[in-house]
Amino acid sequence: MPQVSVIVPVYNIEGCLRACLDSILNQTLADFEVICVDDGSTDGSPAILAEYAAKDSRMRVLPQKNGGPGLARNAGLGAAQGDYVIFLDSDDWFEPGLLRRMTDAAVEAQADVAICRGVEFDTGTGREMPSEWMLKSQYLPGPVFSPQEVAGHLFQFTYGMPWDKLYRRAFLLDSGVRYPPLRNSEDLAFVYPTLLCARRIVVMEDVLIHHRINRTASVSNSRCAQPEAPYQAFQIVKDFLEERGLMDRYRRSFLNWAMEFLVWHISNMPQREIQKRYFHVLRTQWLPALRFEEHPASYYENRGTYAKYLLARYAPYPVFSAAVRVYKKGKRILP
Repeated sequence: MPQVSVIVPVYNIEGCLRACLDSILNQTLADFEVICVDDGSTDGSPAILAEYAAKDSRMRVLPQKNGGPGLARNAGLGAAQGDYVIFLDSDDWFEPGLLRRMTDAAVEAQADVAICRGVEFDTGTGREMPSEWMLKSQYLPGPVFSPQEVAGHLFQFTYGMPWDKLYRRAFLLDSGVRYPPLRNSEDLAFVYPTLLCARRIVVMEDVLIHHRINRTASVSNSRCAQPEAPYQAFQIVKDFLEERGLMDRYRRSFLNWAMEFLVWHISNMPQREIQKRYFHVLRTQWLPALRFEEHPASYYENRGTYAKYLLARYAPYPVFSAAVRVYKKGKRILP
């Protein structure tokens, strides 16, 4: 059995795929398998996958009808044989030592989940940007901890993305957590439940992964195609907390995250008409259902997030939209 299974969902990504595969196959750890799930690609991706699979026996290709990245990752997990599993997006790439260093950390800490740092690569500018927000060590008691030890900030110390997280495969199978069949935001409905289930988590300060942003066709730019997917994913996390009797312990962290996440989702809708329509849904359905107003302002740690919530909850749409534009312009001009 291989030590690690690397699962890569692939869909129409021919321009980035070789760099991704090269970064896996050139790892300093040799004992791994690569499971590429071709999610119905219609470009040159299947030919590239076939070429690489013919050259390296550690690589397998699983074709399937297009069902989205979540179902592709589930298929890869079902076929995986490694002691550990990591999910890599097909437009991202690893540092050469990622698999060795993350598995070593997981084994030494006897952890169900190992998390590393990453950096963002802007496809438009070709620049890499420090991304401290991906892993907020100030919320952690140390490099090894249980989810209960970070109950106040479990939803804040890391983001709901799977590609910086190495999992013990037996733990994943026992947890029963799988990706939902959503076209976007499916990852947060997987990541947070798995963190909640973990007995022990280890974090590494090493930057071991490069995450590509501002790629026009990426899944992260597909929110307008399925605008309700983020809310559906959020509901999955909420239901998980309630069904497992965990809400009381994690409520404050969860509500702080929910407030930021739901307002962020609407703020980042690229199409104005869809944004306007779902701003109304946010105001009349999503935010009232969470009853944020039952808690004082001090309950919410980020003042900027709370201010944006108040705008979304009570200001007219033109005021909210203008405030979002000013905020984004301010972020772009910061050094």
